[in-house]
Amino acid sequence: MSFLAVLSLLHFAYPSGPRTLLPASASPNPYTAQTRIVASRIIQHSYRILHRKTPVNTQPIPRSSYDYALWSNGGVVLSSLTSPYGYDSWVNRLIGKIGSVQAVLEDDLQEAITFQDVVRVTHVMVDHIPAELTNAIEIAPRKLLLWGMVDGEDNLAKYHSLRSGATGPLRDLLTARMAPALSRGMPFVPLVSFDYNIHAANHTQLFPIPDSVVAAGMDFGVVVLEILDNWDGELTCLYRVGIYGERRT
Repeated sequence: MSFLAVLSLLHFAYPSGPRTLLPASASPNPYTAQTRIVASRIIQHSYRILHRKTPVNTQPIPRSSYDYALWSNGGVVLSSLTSPYGYDSWVNRLIGKIGSVQAVLEDDLQEAITFQDVVRVTHVMVDHIPAELTNAIEIAPRKLLLWGMVDGEDNLAKYHSLRSGATGPLRDLLTARMAPALSRGMPFVPLVSFDYNIHAANHTQLFPIPDSVVAAGMDFGVVVLEILDNWDGELTCLYRVGIYGERRT
């Protein structure tokens, strides 16, 4: 048996995080849904190992390619702000990515990431298995919203200044909601709302934070990626998230 096959089997035999739990409403046949998850995960891990270098979409590239969400760079999933059906494993950590299989579309799904450093976020990246390698592309995320946890008096002052001076789409974004579905009472600021496109030429897609938000000068130790919708799948698979920016000096 190849190393890749052994790695995939161990991934499902010994996950480090909670197992994926599927409520009865998630699928008329939970075992079929679980099988689809397992098959999809094996393909995903195989693809990432065999194809390390993948192009991104045509969005502006961050000045630094340092991904603060990578486990090898100190990124950790924060369970207290992550949907309870999230699933992460030691294989994710070995490969150095953050991602999860999430269940059911009835509620907003989210994944929180805490950084080793305090970061001024400039870009968010979302990756999914290419459409040509799966027959379940509908489980890819579609509409997403990235939040930053506002911590410290300096950041709070900058946040209030940003809200009071916002106009147009930024004002709409800031006033639509105050926090992700799971916030634990902490203050948050929406950083960017975006759509992941399964029809795009590249499956690794990069989205810039609006200049006006970056210019506010806030930095973050925790971000939350909220998944508001997928492509009409029964489940949602958040495969990989990347966060880019500048470390606070």
